Amino acid sequence: MKFSLVLGMKHMFSNLAVILQNNTFVESDFTLPVPVLLAKFSFLPISSFFPEASSSFSADWLDTVQQSAIRSTLEGFNVGISGDGNPVALLEEAIALDNNALAYSYLGLYYFKIAAYDKAIAAFTSAIEKYKEEPFFYASRCLVYRQIEEDEGAFYDYQIAKRLDFNYHSVLEWAENQAELTYFEADNLVIQELESKPKHLSTDEINSLGLEYVHCYSYLKAIGLYSSAIAESDNKDSNLFVFRGSLYLKLTCFELALSDFNQAIALDENRSAAHIFRAKVFESYRNYQSALEDYAKAEEIDRDSSIVYEERASLFERLGNFEEALLDFDRLVTLNPEDFYVYSLRADLNEKLEDLPGALADYSKAIDLNPYYSDLYSYRAAIREKLADPIGAKADLDKFNELEDE
Repeated sequence: MKFSLVLGMKHMFSNLAVILQNNTFVESDFTLPVPVLLAKFSFLPISSFFPEASSSFSADWLDTVQQSAIRSTLEGFNVGISGDGNPVALLEEAIALDNNALAYSYLGLYYFKIAAYDKAIAAFTSAIEKYKEEPFFYASRCLVYRQIEEDEGAFYDYQIAKRLDFNYHSVLEWAENQAELTYFEADNLVIQELESKPKHLSTDEINSLGLEYVHCYSYLKAIGLYSSAIAESDNKDSNLFVFRGSLYLKLTCFELALSDFNQAIALDENRSAAHIFRAKVFESYRNYQSALEDYAKAEEIDRDSSIVYEERASLFERLGNFEEALLDFDRLVTLNPEDFYVYSLRADLNEKLEDLPGALADYSKAIDLNPYYSDLYSYRAAIREKLADPIGAKADLDKFNELEDE
């Protein structure tokens, strides 16, 4: 199978753009849980994520909306996000009525759009005060802080967003590297070779080029590449949907990612990667039961897949199901006995389980496997301190400082 190479994708075809284009929404959609609501109908303050001016909610449909807060919110979107008017009164009305999460996001996006960055920060800060567990708002404020070079605030928000949902680490890292894309691509010989080919690319070349784009943070180019391959292929390849979906996931375009993973599974129900990635979407939506079902299916397909156990263990740990997490970490260690990282993961869990000897043994094994990773000595020092071993703790801290100074 040969595919043509389509370059130059600069604008993200977002969840919201797809929904507005297809007119696939009803009023009850705007009462969905906040993570799903924001995923479907909002986006981060990144210029390429803003929908085109033609994307708006139909005035005729808005006339049928019964709830005042929803109607004001969506009218505010039409006026200030899709259009060039001032939506502040409409959005503040929606916030006053029911602290509408979508209205907070649109207000921040509007202020970002007009470069009123202090007001954007204030809007996202108000949202955080109301929705303290929503990584979307921390990530949004982080991006505005970066715009005004407020590094301390940006780093603080990045850390919280990453802790609440690691997918936000990926999109914030991607956004931070956009200024360097030209340099990254210019130094990549594979990209230079494949982009210059006069003929269509083979499947293997598509996969190779897509991977190189990802390494260079050229996610939009990779998405365009996979989209072209999907459109031109007579026999749909589930891998292409998994590849594209994984990039949508990295960009926190959860609805687009979910659609691709569903399509991949429809084409091949035994595509374990699709189940694992779909579980990550469900985690972001806090639909933990569906996430666990997908992890179980992925395990059934491939019982030796390390990533299944690592991801599920992390979910169990966040849910406070430490014993279940330990079983998965035990399996992970069995599969990767020479990987220091898996021992450090289990050590951290053992500490939470108050199994300090177990944590000490795991950190010691991790250090045996990777004696130059300084943080491991710091972690082990803390365990030794708790085990009333001040001499061992001091030795580890001395080693930590020695490695940090090198």
